[in-house]
Amino acid sequence: MQRGSVSRAARFPGRIAKLIVRLVSTAAGIFYRVDGRGPPLPPGPLLVAANHPNSLLDPVLIFRCSERMPRPLGRAPLFDRLLLGPVLRVLGGIPVYRRQDDPAAMHRNEDMFRDAVAVLHGGGAIQIYPEGKSHSGAHLAEFRTGAARIALQAEDGVGWGLGLSIVPVGITYSRKERARTGVAVRFGRAFGCADLEDAYREDPVAAARELTERIEAGIRAQTLNFIHHEDRELVEVAEQLYVRQSRWVPWRAREALGARFPRLQRFAAGLELIRREAPEEHAELRRKVERYAAMNARLGAGEGDVPPRFGLVPVAKYILVRGTLLLLGLPLAVAGTLLWAPVLWLAGLVVRVTRPDVEVTATHKLLALIGAVAVAWVFWVGLAYVTAGTFAAIGVAALAPLSGYAALQWVELAREVREDTALFLKLQGRPDVRMRFARMRRDLADTFRRLEKRWEEELPSSRVGGNVSAPGVGAEE
Repeated sequence: MQRGSVSRAARFPGRIAKLIVRLVSTAAGIFYRVDGRGPPLPPGPLLVAANHPNSLLDPVLIFRCSERMPRPLGRAPLFDRLLLGPVLRVLGGIPVYRRQDDPAAMHRNEDMFRDAVAVLHGGGAIQIYPEGKSHSGAHLAEFRTGAARIALQAEDGVGWGLGLSIVPVGITYSRKERARTGVAVRFGRAFGCADLEDAYREDPVAAARELTERIEAGIRAQTLNFIHHEDRELVEVAEQLYVRQSRWVPWRAREALGARFPRLQRFAAGLELIRREAPEEHAELRRKVERYAAMNARLGAGEGDVPPRFGLVPVAKYILVRGTLLLLGLPLAVAGTLLWAPVLWLAGLVVRVTRPDVEVTATHKLLALIGAVAVAWVFWVGLAYVTAGTFAAIGVAALAPLSGYAALQWVELAREVREDTALFLKLQGRPDVRMRFARMRRDLADTFRRLEKRWEEELPSSRVGGNVSAPGVGAEE
């Protein structure tokens, strides 16, 4: 297919599509703590390939964290939904016909391949999820070859001079079903597939498998993969205590998932190596970490851990800074809570009544919130206009969302201060508890340092430390 025949693909996205993406991605950025990392998406024909842990939220996060708007490929039944279908079409979505959805419609995937290739020939971008399904597995699912076949067909269609870029993306959630939890969106380096020209001409199936392996390796490098879900808990606790014991991160600091990700990934690889080579040593280490995590949970210390001591100056600074912020933000937070708390409750009620599957829980929550907030905002603005006139309506239109966001930030800061204060009070007069935590941390940290030497011999770039940027100082030294 020639470039001149796909002008519609080249013109995408339109104004309505841009508006929808801006609104939904902004909502997703409020729903989650989004941390996007990696190089920007390159210009020209582009195929974005990502893992798929969270249904419709995954493409929204890719929209949010990139300058371009890759057109999504999605399972065909979604395009028949009452509201979602038209939105997907406006976004330039391309339906994929899966055997488990409708075996009789599989032949229509010829249209999917033709449309996707046309977008690429027009210099556009598409996003695709090679796992073929959204899932909550601890590791990547088996990859399908569809993404590779699209890429190879696009290059072959113009004599292997298209210059297609393939960008692997890893999306990792802390707790995907819960609002205001962290999510890391990691973009890998772009690569091409023109070097597979001879292999494709000789055996297209083998060439697609080889490119699929490259795509999988790229996505695997940007994701956390475990054999069991509990392995992730082990890695997170181990990394948390190790970096604080090593003074790379201040006590009580809460790091973004994106900042922790490289360390978590190296811990995961290193501990898996120990599991394979020394299962008894791995089991003993797991018991120690689980015991430490249980003690931490009983104190309610959270991810900030239990500091060895509380310094007078840091505590005073903590009280002054956070106390001032809470005091100054209180009026706007109260206004925002009065306006939006009933809306949030109603959205939550909708999700509880509909009882969605875990794979789409976050999607239902976000859609319910968007709908409820939009209706409430129109109501408040209309009420202000009717009762006080145009200027009041304009003021409410601007201040209502601002007050809601201020209330959200205030509540989160208050929750953090409450957790820190409760821990501080629990540890007063209990030096034995702090010393017990300190001894366990030293023991575990020494163990990890010994293991790190073994990791360095077996794994590339396996150092856990490095230049760690600390996100501020907590109340402890």
